[in-house]
Amino acid sequence: DTLSQNQFSTGDENVWGVPMRFGWNGYSYDARAVPDHEPSWSVLFENPFDEVDLTGKTVMFDDHYKTMSATALYLGYEDAFDGQTITLSSDQLEEVKQTLIDQKPNLQGYIAEDPTYIQNFTQGNFVIGQSGRNEIVEMWSNGNDWPEMTAPREGALAWFEVAVVSTASENKEAAWGVVNEFISPDSGAELARAGFSPSVNPNTQEELSSEENELFGSIDPEMVESFIPFKSVENEEAWLEAWEEVKAA
Repeated sequence: DTLSQNQFSTGDENVWGVPMRFGWNGYSYDARAVPDHEPSWSVLFENPFDEVDLTGKTVMFDDHYKTMSATALYLGYEDAFDGQTITLSSDQLEEVKQTLIDQKPNLQGYIAEDPTYIQNFTQGNFVIGQSGRNEIVEMWSNGNDWPEMTAPREGALAWFEVAVVSTASENKEAAWGVVNEFISPDSGAELARAGFSPSVNPNTQEELSSEENELFGSIDPEMVESFIPFKSVENEEAWLEAWEEVKAA
């Protein structure tokens, strides 16, 4: 009767979902090796950065959507993210492709999320890379205080989980009860602990310890201002073709 999904997208303005948890993709870095700086995607494409040689010390996601979107934001194509879909012109897509090819000397490689990312970061295989915040929160929870997580000023790609009640539900009252339970403070706290991601219910903070609130209970509102919700890509086939050319270069 209820459905939870990582991103809710529909062309029907009469369809709504109830948000439960959220997070974002920006980039993280090893504060022992990379100086503090104003968060910007440009750091992943510059070498050296603030006299730090990043040759072979940068990673990006092994994911055409996330990596190419981040590159588009770095190039200043914020307008492409304004509508219901991400829309890059053929010239812009070509520039994204060439920028990623030019970045390759910096790269340690393209990498998967979560366990693979955490393992490689902990082992020192790179010092800066595109990442999700929940990966870094998990590292903080395990006693690693040296990773820093950012929301770049050009925009951070944000995700959220929502619950919806199906029109085919035979007991909508019970279904909405489940949704209410998901967003209740105590359940929100458990979901935050399990996924290293904040609940949308601010009252969840009352159910978390001060340490837990520092990790995933309290998010700086200024960070939220840079969020760009994940959305579909117009002409994704062209994106995939460009991505294959990037990886083969």
